[in-house]
Amino acid sequence: MNSWKTIDVAKQYGNCRLIFFSVFTILMSFVVIYTLLSVFSTHVILYGDQTMAFFSLLFLLYPVHKLLHYLPLRLLCKKVKTSWSLKWNLVLTCRVNVHYPIRKHLYLFTLVLPFFIMSVLLIGCALSFPHYIHYFTILLSLHTGLCVSDFIYIKNLVGSPRNSFIEEHLEGYDILIQK
Repeated sequence: MNSWKTIDVAKQYGNCRLIFFSVFTILMSFVVIYTLLSVFSTHVILYGDQTMAFFSLLFLLYPVHKLLHYLPLRLLCKKVKTSWSLKWNLVLTCRVNVHYPIRKHLYLFTLVLPFFIMSVLLIGCALSFPHYIHYFTILLSLHTGLCVSDFIYIKNLVGSPRNSFIEEHLEGYDILIQK
């Protein structure tokens, strides 16, 4: 296989710019999602009595996101390795690595899966429990901001050849084509 393109998102955009994109996405998605969901609950009084449950869900947001990336790879690939590390001595991060190239459509599926499952779940909860719509909207907007790097990867992969393979490495990933 030959390398068609090598992509390093951190080098291409920079960490500060990625953080800015994420924060901007969080703010804009909160405004849009809360406005749209509040249309369905116009005369509902918002309760603030589940703060501990909210912070528990907030704490679980990142691990569930990573688990949703990991599950399809674990079910469909042979060798998958996860590694946890502390970034900036503050943020616990998880890295999921596959030790051989995987098909582009499987990689796209693993990138999109957490966004769709969490969005459907949190919107469903917000509509089912309208008194706590603000909690679910905050969680959904934070998760959308967490998915920004996934969206950037998807944007870069969409233009790649149809039958390509993806190989991850520490600096990013390579798009491989068969010759």
